[in-house]
Amino acid sequence: MSELNIPKEISGWSGRDVTKEVGLNLNEDKYDFVSGALAYQYVNREGKSLLFIILDAGNFHHPKVCFTGAGFKIKELPDTEFRLPNNTLKTHTLFTERGRDNNLSFYWIVIDKNVAHEWIEQKAKQLFFSLFGKKRVGLMVRVDIPAKEGDIDNATIMAEQFLSDIGRSLDPEQATYIFGIK
Repeated sequence: MSELNIPKEISGWSGRDVTKEVGLNLNEDKYDFVSGALAYQYVNREGKSLLFIILDAGNFHHPKVCFTGAGFKIKELPDTEFRLPNNTLKTHTLFTERGRDNNLSFYWIVIDKNVAHEWIEQKAKQLFFSLFGKKRVGLMVRVDIPAKEGDIDNATIMAEQFLSDIGRSLDPEQATYIFGIK
């Protein structure tokens, strides 16, 4: 996790590290499964912001657990496919609501540079690595965009632009840890 070099400035976006501000206290029991976390807030030229989170998680669980625990109502939406410069990324999609705090969230899990889209695939890979004592890199990556329910299409376009821009700005090797191999 510490070896990831996430740029703060990318084409059309200005970012800052907000890991401490988002309340990911990895010493709390509820975060036992997380060994590292990065959270960056990016703002585009139009002044719209998003949150980019990467968790180094030894035992993945559904983000609905975290959102529900934080008091959000959750709507699961159809998966979203993003066409990125070097591959297509299929993500899970959630719409979360808590008072006036509404977000469109896209998330995916990458285990040793391979996107594990289905829960059973994630668990099978975890079992394989644990049975054979193999080291692996397992990341849960999430993009949260403040959005109203009627603005989901625009938020999705913004997410695709951000993912394309950050994908181009990352070292190709590091990009495979975040987006998987083609």
